[in-house]
Amino acid sequence: MKRARIVAGCALLASALAPAAASAQLARRSVECPGCIGNYYYFDQNASSGAHRDWNCGASSYDGHRGSDWSLTGGLGAIDAGNNVVAVAAGTVVTTNDGAFDRCTSCPSSGTCGTSVGFGYGNYVRIDHGTRSVIYAHMRTGSVRVRVGDRVTCGQALGQIASSGCSTGAHLHTEFRAVGGTSTTAYDPYTGMCSPTRPSVWTQQNAYRTLPGTTCDGSTPPPVCPTGTFAIWTCNASRTQRTRCIDGMVMTEPCPAGCMGRPAGTDDVCNPPMSMCSAGVTAEWACNSGRDARVRCNAGRDETQACPFGCTVNAGDDLCSSAPMCPAGVTAEWTCTTDGSMRRRCVMGAVQSEPCASGCEMRAGDDGCRPAQRTDSGVGPMPDVTEQDTGSQIPAPDAGSSDGGAPQPFDAGSGLRDGGLGDARRPGADAGPASVDGGCGCRVGSSTRIRADARLLAMLTAAAALVARRRRSASQR
Repeated sequence: MKRARIVAGCALLASALAPAAASAQLARRSVECPGCIGNYYYFDQNASSGAHRDWNCGASSYDGHRGSDWSLTGGLGAIDAGNNVVAVAAGTVVTTNDGAFDRCTSCPSSGTCGTSVGFGYGNYVRIDHGTRSVIYAHMRTGSVRVRVGDRVTCGQALGQIASSGCSTGAHLHTEFRAVGGTSTTAYDPYTGMCSPTRPSVWTQQNAYRTLPGTTCDGSTPPPVCPTGTFAIWTCNASRTQRTRCIDGMVMTEPCPAGCMGRPAGTDDVCNPPMSMCSAGVTAEWACNSGRDARVRCNAGRDETQACPFGCTVNAGDDLCSSAPMCPAGVTAEWTCTTDGSMRRRCVMGAVQSEPCASGCEMRAGDDGCRPAQRTDSGVGPMPDVTEQDTGSQIPAPDAGSSDGGAPQPFDAGSGLRDGGLGDARRPGADAGPASVDGGCGCRVGSSTRIRADARLLAMLTAAAALVARRRRSASQR
């Protein structure tokens, strides 16, 4: 798995991680009791030579030891007293194990004790404290109080001291590691003449062969990445995605065509997508046969882009043509020409013109042609028809007559008889358009309409005279 591949790279960085501990949370001691520890076995700083040496250049260690052991006063008999193991700083629980036998006195390779039980740690808890992880090992059966994913605070109880796993007596093994590493990346939390750690990981290191202080670091714990995540891209078990975590932020990227593992220390990669593009379609844009669109292969699929003004073949990607340009001064709106004889506009780069026979008129928006003038339909003016004199005369009304005879009826077809007003004209009596003869015979010009109005006026005058005559006759009776 990916974690195994990371180990080699992490081991190379182990020496650089110890100085970096200064930027992480400092640690308090990992036991709660003030006087329950009777002996100390520190990290071996001389493991390669076969001669052990602790941080103070002393011999309080054993060959190849990768942690700090604090032995319980009273040995196995003190286990039942319940001496709490506590978190050295705030963090997140990433691994736990419980239920193993807790009175081991040797380290066989199999059975209820030894390296086969919880990786040799027996009942244990591993916590990610941001820039480092810590293993709390060999705890009492049934005492583990936290679960994977729990957020813990500095000094929170995790379990109790015992002797489970690969252990020869009741003690607490506290092992500081690089995040994501194994025992090969473990380092000494103490600073001293024979330890490269600078400065000490403890808030209060205290004197040689005594417990560190109980003061917690008040700084904000750095972000914690979940267990199983790493700073480099890592394929998941089903090879459908890859994940990485940086500064507590988890990033996931899907791999539709599968995820491919890469050598240790390098990112796993997503396989390139399977192509479902049409034959001949490449990653470059290419005009289609109709030159009205272009197509390319993108993420294994055909991608098409319409080209409304045509497609132009080009070196590399083919290009969609730009919209045609209109001549300067010609816009999309109808506009009158300078002389007003027509109007023009530009549509899709083409100039359209329209003549205006009656002239062009500027308007808001499109300019418009004026309406055409009304022309004569070919029918000329009516002829000047002059009334023909029949030679007969209609006597004028006798204003002083006392004749009691009945009035003559009105003949709408031939004019008034007996006292009515007939044709005012006499042969040779026409003195001009304003002449009057025998009553109101005014005639202006020769228009048919004017003559009709004059005739109507004469009829009305005759009717008035007839009414007056009848009234006089009636009064004389």
